[in-house]
Amino acid sequence: MFLLLVVMLPPGGLAAAQTSLSGTVLDPSGAPVPDAFVRLEAAGAAVAEFRTAADGRFAFERPAAAGLRIVVTAAGFAQAVEAVSDERAMIDVILQPAAFFEAVNVTSSRTDVPRADPTVTMTVIPSSEMLTSAAVTLDDALKMVPGFTLFRRTSSRTANPTAQGVALRGIGGTSPSRSLVLADGIPLNDAFGGWVYWNKVPQVAIDRIEVQRGSGSDLYGADAIGGVVQLLTMRPGRPSGRALVEGGNLGSGRVSLFGGGGGRGWRYRAGGEWFTIDGYIPVAVEQNPGIAPRGPVDDVAGSAHRSALASAGYQANNGWRVDATANVYSEDRANGSALSINTTASRQGSVETAGAAAGGLLTARGFGGTQDYFQTFTTVNATRTAETLIREQRIPSTVGGFGAQWFRGLGRHTLLVGAEWRYVDGASIEIPFAQGRPQATAQAGGTDNRSSAFVQDTIELGDLTVALGAHGDRWTSESLGGFEKASGSFNPRASAAWRLGHSGVTVRGSAYQGFRAPTLNEFYRSFSAGSTLTRPNEALDPERLTGGDLGVQASRGRASVRVTGFWNVLDQAITAITVSSTPTQIIRQRANADKVRANGAEIEGDVRLPSALSITFATGIVRSHFAGDTALRGKRVPQVPAYNVGLGVRYARQPWTASAQVRVTGPQFEDDQNVFTLRRATVVDVFAGRTLAGRVNTFVAVENLFDSVYDVGRTPILTTGLPRAARAGVLVTLP
Repeated sequence: MFLLLVVMLPPGGLAAAQTSLSGTVLDPSGAPVPDAFVRLEAAGAAVAEFRTAADGRFAFERPAAAGLRIVVTAAGFAQAVEAVSDERAMIDVILQPAAFFEAVNVTSSRTDVPRADPTVTMTVIPSSEMLTSAAVTLDDALKMVPGFTLFRRTSSRTANPTAQGVALRGIGGTSPSRSLVLADGIPLNDAFGGWVYWNKVPQVAIDRIEVQRGSGSDLYGADAIGGVVQLLTMRPGRPSGRALVEGGNLGSGRVSLFGGGGGRGWRYRAGGEWFTIDGYIPVAVEQNPGIAPRGPVDDVAGSAHRSALASAGYQANNGWRVDATANVYSEDRANGSALSINTTASRQGSVETAGAAAGGLLTARGFGGTQDYFQTFTTVNATRTAETLIREQRIPSTVGGFGAQWFRGLGRHTLLVGAEWRYVDGASIEIPFAQGRPQATAQAGGTDNRSSAFVQDTIELGDLTVALGAHGDRWTSESLGGFEKASGSFNPRASAAWRLGHSGVTVRGSAYQGFRAPTLNEFYRSFSAGSTLTRPNEALDPERLTGGDLGVQASRGRASVRVTGFWNVLDQAITAITVSSTPTQIIRQRANADKVRANGAEIEGDVRLPSALSITFATGIVRSHFAGDTALRGKRVPQVPAYNVGLGVRYARQPWTASAQVRVTGPQFEDDQNVFTLRRATVVDVFAGRTLAGRVNTFVAVENLFDSVYDVGRTPILTTGLPRAARAGVLVTLP
C-alpha cells in the first residue's frame, strides 16, 4: 500500500542524488508482480516509495546515505528486504508466497506502516480476491471469515440497514455492532445506532480488507469489543484507475469507478458507485402453523445506492503531508411491502496530517459528518391482505471526532501512544398514525461523548514477539431531558507469539479486556420487525468483556494452517428481552442480561497446488449462552450460529480466473427465549473470468448456484435469503 507516514532523516541524510537505483519485482516463476509496494530506506528511515506497474519495475534516485535497503510488500507474498551496496544499481527482488496468516496489515498497530503481526488473529482479503469472487457486497465476502456473522443472515443489498450489526467469536445477539468497522481509519458504523453501511466506499476503490478477531479495545476503544474490520482504499502514486460495469437478474446493476494519481508532491483520487437491485419477496411461501402464508401485501425487498469519494493531498520535501477526503452516500430501500421503506443520506469529511516528530512518526486526524435516516413501520393483517402505516421515524445525527498518535521504533521496542475524542448528537423523531391520521410528534435522543488515551509496546526478542497495550476510556451520555450517564474503563491487552526456530510453527496467545457503551439507538429508539416490537431503555449500563485466545499456526511448503481456541465473558450484556408474547404481537425491551459466555475454536487452512490451483478452508465453532443472575441463564444467545464453514477453490493463470465458495451456516435462534429457530443454511457461489486484450477482464458469476431456500428471520414471520442471482460484467484496470 502507499506509505503515508514518512520520517525525517538526520541532518545531512538527504544529500543530492548521485545515481539511479532500479529493478524488477518478480514471483518465484519469474513473472512480474504488479502493484507491489517498494520502499527505499536509509538508516532505517523511509526515503521514497514506489508502486510497481504491470511490468513489475521500480526506479529511485539514489541518496548519498549509508545503510540503504529496499523493502517490498505485496498482497499474497512474504515481505522481502534487500540490502543495497554502493556498486548495485539494478536489483531483482524475488517474492515468496506468504502463508495467509503472514499477510501484512496496518490495523493491528493502527499505523500506516504495513507489517505482519504474529500476536493477533488477522485475515486479509486483497481486492484481487474480492473482484474475482461471486460475492457482490463486502459483507457477503466477509462471510468466509471464521466466526463472522451479521445480526441476521441477509445481504446488505436486501436487508434493512439496522440489521447489519457485526459479530465475531460469538459476541453477537444485537443489531448494533460489537465490532468496529473502519474505512481508512474513519468509522463506517452508524454514529447513532452502531450498524454498518457497507456500500459507502465504491468497491473498486478498495485495496484490501483487514479483519482482526478478538477484542481491539486496547487500541480502538469502546466500539471494538469484538474485533476490528478495516477497509483500506487505493492511494495511487501514479495515474491509474479501475472501472466496473455489471448487470444481472433480480433487476441488479452496478457501475463502480475509481481513478487517481500524483506528481510534484500532490496526489489525488476520486471514485463513485451506482447500484440497484429490484430484489425478491423475502416472506416465505410456507409459514409456521398458525401463521398465514405469503399474501397479496408481500412485495420485494430491494435497494439502490449512490456513493462518491474524493481525496487530495500534498507531501512536502521535509516529509510532512496532509490529506483531505470527502464522502457522500445515499440509499433507498424497499423492505418487503409497499408502505415499508427507508432512506439514508450522509455527508462526511476528514483531514489527516502526518510527519516526523521527536524521532518518531506523528499522525493527527479529524473527521465529521451529518446523516438523515428515515423509516416507516406498518402492520399487516392476519391474512396478509392489507397493510396499515402506524409510524414514521426520522433520525438526524451529527458526529465529529479528533485523534492523534505517535509511533517510534526504539531498538527492540516499537512504541505507539495516542489519544482520541468523539462526539455524537442524535434524535429519534416519530410521528405515530391512527386510522391513517398523523398524531402528535414524539422526540427522544441525546448526546454521546467519548475521550480516551492508549499505549502499545511491541517487543522483539529473537523468536519471541510480545505486545503489551492498554486503552483508558471516559464516556458520558445525556438525554434531551437532561438524564445523564457516565462511566470509565481501563482495557489492557497482553499477547505474545513464539516462533519455533525454522520449523514454520508459531505458538501465540493473548488475554484482553474490552468495553462497549450503549448506543443512542439502544437508549432512545424503538423499532418493529414483523409483529415484534422492541423498545429502548434509557437505564442501560455499558458492557464489559474479559477474554483471551490461544493458538498455533504452521506453514510447510505449499500448505498453511492456523488453529485458535478462544473464550469470552461479556458482563452486563445488552440484549432484547421478551416482555410479553401473544399470537398477534411480541414485545421486547433492551436490557442488561448479566453475562454472555462464548467459547469455541477457529480452524483455517490454505493449500496452494500446482497448476495455479489453491484451496482454502475456514470454520468457526462457538458455544454462546447466557449466564449469571438472569432469567435467560442457560439459553443460547440469539443470532449466533453454532458453527459456520467455508470452503473455497481458486484457479488463477492468465488469461483465466475461476473461483467457487461453499458456505454452511449452522442453526441459530432468532430470539432470547430460543423459541424461533433459523435452520442450517448451505450456499454455493461460482465465478469465472477471462482477461482480454490489455487490461480488460470479462466475467460471469452466480450466487446461490443451486437456488437454496434458507431461513434469515422469524419475527415470527419466516423470511428467506437471496435466491439464485446471476450477473455478468467487465472490469477495466489502468494502466
